[in-house]
Amino acid sequence: MSTIEAAITPADNLRQGFKDVFSQLASGVSVVTFWRGSHLHGFTATSLTSVSLQPPRVLFCVAQGSQSYAALGAGTCVGISLLSAGQRELSDRFARKLAPGAYQDVALTGPDERAPLIAGALGHLTADIVELIPSGDHAIVLCDVTAAQAAGGAPLLYHARAYHTLHPRS
Repeated sequence: MSTIEAAITPADNLRQGFKDVFSQLASGVSVVTFWRGSHLHGFTATSLTSVSLQPPRVLFCVAQGSQSYAALGAGTCVGISLLSAGQRELSDRFARKLAPGAYQDVALTGPDERAPLIAGALGHLTADIVELIPSGDHAIVLCDVTAAQAAGGAPLLYHARAYHTLHPRS
C-alpha cells in the first residue's frame, strides 16, 4: 500500500462518496439575498425546498462557517430568486465570498424593499426567517413566505458539478 493510499481514511471515502451521490441529484439554482446594512449580500443555494402550504414555508441550507450564516437570524427578511438558464454568471458570483458592495451592479426588481430580488429570475419569493436549525456543518433555515411571483422561462439546473438547461420540446 502506498503512502497516498494509507493517507485516505474511511471517513474521506464516505465524504467523497456522499458528495458524488448528491452530485447526481439535479437541482434548480436559487440565490438567497438580503441586506447587510445598505449592501446587497447573498449566496447561491441548490437546497431550496417547499415545506408547507399553510403557512407557506420554505427551507434552504447555509454553511455555518459562512458570512451569510453570521448575518442571518430569526426575523431577517430574505429574497429568493429562482435563476433562469441565462443567469449562470450570477450563480457563480453569489457562490463566491465577495466583499461588501461587490454586488452593487446586480439588477434588482420588485416593489418590496425589505428583500432584494434578482431581475430576470424565473420566480421570486420574499420570506421571513422563522428558525435556523444547526445540523452538522450547515444550518437548515425555515422561512415563512410573504410574497411569491412566478415569471416562467427555462431554469438554470445543476447536475454532476456542472450547469445545464432543459432542451426545448420539439
